[in-house]
Amino acid sequence: MHVGVEQIQKINEHTTLIDIGLYGVAGVASVYLLEGERKCLIDSGSRKEANYLIKVLKSIDVFPPDLIIVTHAHYDHAQGIPILRREASKLGKKIEVMASRHAIPLLADVSYNDYFDERPYESITDVTPLEEGDIVELGDISLKVFNVPGHSKDHIAILDEKNKDLFVGDALGVWIDNKTYIPPFMPPSWDPEMFSLTISKLKEINFNNLCLGHFGCIEGKEAEDLLDNAPKYLEQWWQLFEANADRLDEPDYILEQIKKEINPYFPELTIISPKVKVLFSLMVAGKKLLGKKPQPLSELLLLGLINNLVSGYKVYKQSSM
Repeated sequence: MHVGVEQIQKINEHTTLIDIGLYGVAGVASVYLLEGERKCLIDSGSRKEANYLIKVLKSIDVFPPDLIIVTHAHYDHAQGIPILRREASKLGKKIEVMASRHAIPLLADVSYNDYFDERPYESITDVTPLEEGDIVELGDISLKVFNVPGHSKDHIAILDEKNKDLFVGDALGVWIDNKTYIPPFMPPSWDPEMFSLTISKLKEINFNNLCLGHFGCIEGKEAEDLLDNAPKYLEQWWQLFEANADRLDEPDYILEQIKKEINPYFPELTIISPKVKVLFSLMVAGKKLLGKKPQPLSELLLLGLINNLVSGYKVYKQSSM
């Protein structure tokens, strides 16, 4: 199951996928709501989507959740937390936040996400540390924690032991419509050796659904294929960056090389933010006035991802010198 334009999807009787509309586009990022005796969110999204997430949670009478488990400290998975907490405090409630102990200083550091240029960021404190093998009880649901570094040193995965849903955030990268893989070598702490170990660890876990941070859940052979082929796909992207290392500051050039060598496919994307619709329409109109062909929304999204990958590549290469 991949996210479409439906922004709330029931995975099973306990679990709901909420498409937060990252960048104003349907399907790009998912937050997961788990409901036992306690209610838990897996990740919070970014600050820009936090008010929408609050609205959705209130509409289904589950705000505030009892806790949020953060897969890792990147802004699009954690920076919604301060806004959710402030809204909960207005109701006299408190949201517990849990994350890897490695994530705690990163969540508190407002400069940690500077590579992504999505400021302002807020410091997130009062976080309960999680370790490998910890069990978080939601009543009739138990969540088991696994350390899965690579994409970031603080990354964890969470297994719903009852429903066999495995929430992996960005640990494996981005998998789009069974045809396109975007690798996870983002800044500031990409580690290819840890990524390889993470793949091996995830293969040993008994799960049914692989619940990704972006573009929804996959299962069965598709999930197996992702785990089997992610290292090969990543290497293809990495070698492209190596071969074009002297032109990484030319995103349009890198995009053309990716289209030529990898030929990624994006499903048709739907803009759901009125503001983004207006901006995109103005951009298209401006291009046409200049006699230029407007870029499709999927290419604009891919350009943003390329910029992040360039940063991750450069940071890793510098740290390896």
